Amino acid sequence: MSAMSDALKALKEVLKLTDDVARAGQTLKDMSAELLAHDRRITRLEAQWDTALQLSRIAAPKKGGGA
Repeated sequence: MSAMSDALKALKEVLKLTDDVARAGQTLKDMSAELLAHDRRITRLEAQWDTALQLSRIAAPKKGGGA
């Protein structure tokens, strides 16, 4: 009976590990989606920043002048 008990214990452990791996996979999937959303937002902010810099250069009066 000890062998059967050990087999059942091992089977329970395998099921627990399988569940742990599945949860870890789901967590990584969620984190990946969140990271992608952050990346897209950062890209939009960089584009806005570049546009603002270009507009500020156009609107700024030119220095240098008379002599």
